[in-house]
Order: sequence, then C-alpha cells, then structure tokens
Amino acid sequence: MIFFTIGTLGWVWAISTSLNDKLPLDSKLNIKVFRILFLIPIIYILLLTLGLDYILNEGDGNGGLFGVIIILHLFSMFCIFYGLRFAAKTMKSVELGRNAKFGDYAGEFFLMWFSFIGYWVLQPRLNKLIK
Repeated sequence: MIFFTIGTLGWVWAISTSLNDKLPLDSKLNIKVFRILFLIPIIYILLLTLGLDYILNEGDGNGGLFGVIIILHLFSMFCIFYGLRFAAKTMKSVELGRNAKFGDYAGEFFLMWFSFIGYWVLQPRLNKLIK
C-alpha cells in the first residue's frame, strides 16, 4: 500500500513540477505553496506507518494521541486534494493555453483521484504535453 500511495503522490508531484514551466503567463498557480502542502501528506504517511506499531501496541490508551492523529489525517487529506486540484489545473491550463476553471479540469481531477483508471487515460496526454 505504501508503494502505491507514494507512487501515486509522486506521479502527481511530477505532473505539477514538470508542467509548471509551461503554464500560461496569466496563471496564478503558486508552485511553492504546492510543494509545501504536498510534502505534508508524504511525510505524514511515512511517519504514521513507522509509528503505527508503537501507537497500536505500546500506546498509553489515553486517546489524546488519536485526537492528534485525526487532526493530522484530516489536514493531510486536505493537502492531498489540494495537490490533485493543482496538478489537474496545471495540466488543463497547459493544454488550453489559459488559466483553467474547475469546470475545465474536473474530469482530470477525478481521474487523478481514482488514479488506477487515471493512469491509463491521462498519461498519454501528459506525454504529449511534456514533449
């Protein structure tokens, strides 16, 4: 599961960073904010995986730790959705040559969200955009 998650997040990262230079000039996508917010779930998932053994087997059972995990998990989910939106908007803005609106890139967003289908549909288009 970790390999799939990191692979998918890496794919979204690669889309966003490699196509960022090809964005139209009027685009207001901030790659620095994306990088910061998208690193959070990657680090969180790795730390949670490494610390899961301690949490489940040796935790003190007071529930405070689980409250922190729930908050971090919800924030991590927000960051993942932000990253998916950023990558989809970047891809569609490069294709259209203008700043895309959500209606323009909603399909790409959902294909990235359900990446097991999105890989097959989006990757050929991404290959053409990168060339």
